[in-house]
Amino acid sequence: MGFLVSICVSSIAAALFRLLVPENKFTKQLSVLTACVFLLTGFSALSNADFNFQDVSELEESTDFIRFSGQVNEELKQTICQSMETKIRNILGENGLYPQEVHIIVNISGLYGINITEVKVLFDNEENSAAAEDILKNTLSGDIKITVGLM
Repeated sequence: MGFLVSICVSSIAAALFRLLVPENKFTKQLSVLTACVFLLTGFSALSNADFNFQDVSELEESTDFIRFSGQVNEELKQTICQSMETKIRNILGENGLYPQEVHIIVNISGLYGINITEVKVLFDNEENSAAAEDILKNTLSGDIKITVGLM
């Protein structure tokens, strides 16, 4: 901030000096002198300026935060997937259907943007897969893509 103030004050002072000096044969010499004073003020302000670039320690701290939030996101995804898989296995188990594999796709976008985008259930025979698809479409939200297939 001091750098900008110094430059502004010196430019105003140089303009006022040029206005106060009458026109005569020394106009060129006074213009050069004014320019030199302005440049010296600029160099002085530049050499005394305190440019504050981001500290390396601050950068490392933010990197640790990003790494930590990524770990939290992964743990949250695992928790959501495990509870959803348990829920699906219970719903299908009540109807006598036991899937071989259940895959859950979770999307975390922001602090409160957590949603399950897709559920994929795999069976070993086609009869179970058709019945399971009907049950899941009636039970789960319409926003979730349901895929039932064979192994």
